[in-house]
Amino acid sequence: MLRDKLSNDNEMTPGGYQPEPGRTETPSAFFSMPSFSALKLLFLQDSQVMRTILPGESEAKEKRILWFTDTLNDLNGPSVTLKKLGWLAHKKGLNLKLVSSLLPGEITPEIPPNIINLPHILSFKLPYYDKYTMKVPAFLKSLKIIREYRPTEIYISTPGPIGLFAMWAANILKVRKIAIYHTDFYLQSKAIVNNGFIPPIIERAIRWFYDSMDDVRVPTYEYMDILEGRGYDRTKMHIFRRGIDAKFFSMRERGKTMLMEKFNIRDGITMVFTGRISKDKNLDFLLDVYRELLGRHDNVNLLVVGDGPDLPEMKQRMKEYPRVVFTGKLSQAMLPEVYSGSDIFVFPSITDTFGMSVLESQACGLPGVVSDSGGPKEIIIPGSTGLVARSSDHADWVEKLEYMIRLITSDYEAYLDMKEKSRNNAVENYDWDSVLNELMGTEEAFKAKKSHIA
Repeated sequence: MLRDKLSNDNEMTPGGYQPEPGRTETPSAFFSMPSFSALKLLFLQDSQVMRTILPGESEAKEKRILWFTDTLNDLNGPSVTLKKLGWLAHKKGLNLKLVSSLLPGEITPEIPPNIINLPHILSFKLPYYDKYTMKVPAFLKSLKIIREYRPTEIYISTPGPIGLFAMWAANILKVRKIAIYHTDFYLQSKAIVNNGFIPPIIERAIRWFYDSMDDVRVPTYEYMDILEGRGYDRTKMHIFRRGIDAKFFSMRERGKTMLMEKFNIRDGITMVFTGRISKDKNLDFLLDVYRELLGRHDNVNLLVVGDGPDLPEMKQRMKEYPRVVFTGKLSQAMLPEVYSGSDIFVFPSITDTFGMSVLESQACGLPGVVSDSGGPKEIIIPGSTGLVARSSDHADWVEKLEYMIRLITSDYEAYLDMKEKSRNNAVENYDWDSVLNELMGTEEAFKAKKSHIA
């Protein structure tokens, strides 16, 4: 029977998905990769085997969420968000567990205890992202593990091997599947890969993944419009609100002292970027803008916080500029002091769906200048908590940063007011309790309590 099913593989995609007439289907090359072929083979096992493994229907009455991700230890917004959600759910005793596949050395103290760690049969590095190791779960063993939890909903943060396994497992278990659109892999690939053939293939594969979901959660309304314009189903989209730990991300008095002691930043105005050091973050553009600013103000520092594939190249490019400091990856515990010690947050990325570091900096009372493309512009309140500049418009970015510098040097009271409003924006509009309340449907039990963090 299995041989017969595999022989008909050209007529049906994994999970029984059949493309609609006239609809562009996911490229066959995407599923010919070893990781996906292994999953496809295992998924198409005889239904009698599945019934043996999965007897009976779920008896769960209350909401029980499993949240799948391929990346949990990486320095990116999705990983930070999931770890925070995991810890909060654990402390509140909520039925939410994170699901990933981690090696023993990857289970750090930052990983919450409510995690299901799936066994894997294969691991591989991502092209152009060699710091990311993808794992292909052992399908049948993993299916038995998650079946024991009897989930009522499956959330999926990444369309990698773990995400694909979650999608197919949800189909088998007849569980509602919700995908989070964290990352625009299409725009990222256009910025990184010097091959015009690859980005459209990635886009078709990713769109197939999200079209297969029951619900798609998108961080901002801006990105809903962007995805709809690229052919995604708007009717499936809803907002996935993000939160911030406003007690942890808060203004710290030792910020400037720490920057002086650790990075030798002693005077002047400090601009800071935090995130992955990669071309898709538009950092080449930021460095060009900085060089022009430095020609007008000889006391402007640029602090670049993070790690990534382009860090060595960028450090080499800027080695003649002593006021440019590349810190490499810093622990999350240091970030509030970095934000508090800086004067302007800069985020030129045009590929981010949200921009968690923008929200972190706002919570620490740091006004920012961000691009008008993507999600970050929905975090900034223009003229109140920062400014929004036209994406990749060199002159407009210089003008916006000049305005911020003038505030700091000539109207410091107005700058302090902007700092206070930045903090208030984060505290009042991005509360984790209300995010969890919405997710778990526990409005009466977990009302937002903002007074203790203001």
